[in-house]
Amino acid sequence: MPSVFELLFDTYGDHLMQEQAPYDEAEIQAALDRMSMPQDMQIQVCDLLSSRYLRWGTAAFAIGLRLGLTLGSQSVDRQIVT
Repeated sequence: MPSVFELLFDTYGDHLMQEQAPYDEAEIQAALDRMSMPQDMQIQVCDLLSSRYLRWGTAAFAIGLRLGLTLGSQSVDRQIVT
């Protein structure tokens, strides 16, 4: 079962990443085609890069979300106290 962060990333974060730093599989495949490695290895490398892109993107989104929630709660706490 996906975590809440993964669901939020899929809903919001992935769209932003595609705008800012898109994962271009065609570009990666073109770079791999220039290398002398078997086709099955190229597919494995492409799959690995795609997996890491999604994992790192989800992790970065989760860290940013936690930081934003922490900072947001601190500003709310200050407004209540003052």
